Amino acid sequence: MDEKKYVIISDFNLKSNNRGTAALGYGAISFLLQNNYIEEGYEIINYNFYRNPFNRFPKEEVKEFEIEGRIWRQHTLYISAFEKLLYRRKIHFFNTPFKKTIRKVKLVAALNGGDGLTDLYGDILLNSRLPEINLAIELNIPFIIMPQTIGPFLNEVNKDRIITLLKRADRIYVRDDNFIDELKKHNLTYVKTKDLSYFMKPQPFEIEIKKPCVGINVSGLAYSNKFGNLAGQFDNYPKIITELIKRFQERNYNIYIIPHSYNVNKPEVNNDDMESSKLFYVSLYDKKGVYFVERDLISPQLKYLISQMDFFVGTRMHANFAAIFTNTPAFGLAYSYKFKSAFENNGIFNRTIDINNVSSFDVNKVVETIENAFVEDVLKKKS
Repeated sequence: MDEKKYVIISDFNLKSNNRGTAALGYGAISFLLQNNYIEEGYEIINYNFYRNPFNRFPKEEVKEFEIEGRIWRQHTLYISAFEKLLYRRKIHFFNTPFKKTIRKVKLVAALNGGDGLTDLYGDILLNSRLPEINLAIELNIPFIIMPQTIGPFLNEVNKDRIITLLKRADRIYVRDDNFIDELKKHNLTYVKTKDLSYFMKPQPFEIEIKKPCVGINVSGLAYSNKFGNLAGQFDNYPKIITELIKRFQERNYNIYIIPHSYNVNKPEVNNDDMESSKLFYVSLYDKKGVYFVERDLISPQLKYLISQMDFFVGTRMHANFAAIFTNTPAFGLAYSYKFKSAFENNGIFNRTIDINNVSSFDVNKVVETIENAFVEDVLKKKS
């Protein structure tokens, strides 16, 4: 191995509330290995820069975890923003942790949450995805855009900002066709590949699954109907899920309500699947054959659970990916165009439907579309 031993992976958090984001971390290691960006012995490093000199942070946190049968280390260093500024100006403190480590960083791998290079969820979230890219540009560290969806952009200024950053990237990977026309327009080369969660292996765990069964992911984002720029667009989402469950009960299928983005201790306001799933489950008049999976599972375990379903309906994109990448028939309740393209780029067509601003009159149409897909993908194949 060369003297450079670190890689910065943005948003790398295997304990993320969003199990889809955590899945990207699991898959990122395998992806970087397979594409020869890193090798055994490399370690992950992340910097948290603070402005207030009176703040007291630990100098370093180190975590170990196992992926692909190997033990990996993640270092988190807390560094004064003032020290970074001096380093940029080539005024180096003697042998500080930042100076010692930053020179050994080979690559910045920008995950951006899988779909964070967009202002669809607001400017604050978009800006939160960019520090590692900006650090790479400031310090002339090579960086790559890991497989993800780029866009959409509600604001042309934001789109221009991101295109400027993309022009500095050493390689751009995308998981769908959504932004390809823009990339071509600006003569930016790209590589199309699968979502990073594809590379994450399912992890079996002890759970009783009653067959036949259907899995349904109830999204806190849609159920709360109060999330960011999407607030107010899902008035009839609870009704869609309720009617869907009735249809599967009539067919004597067991239904598993599966959260995919949650924190069992500190639920994220207006965006927690566990909390919304619980509220929904309690609200159900008829709970016959309905099971709420109220367990704190990690991403590989959720991928395994979803793989055990005969059919899966997801509102979180990465919940759907867990189905798609384990050959489980899936249907996506879409609040963004990323759903349709993500399904189609994996060879699955006519298996998403938009749920933004669905009227009460159209609820049955949505449910019937899903039921028809279920009949075609599951029942007809069994007969």
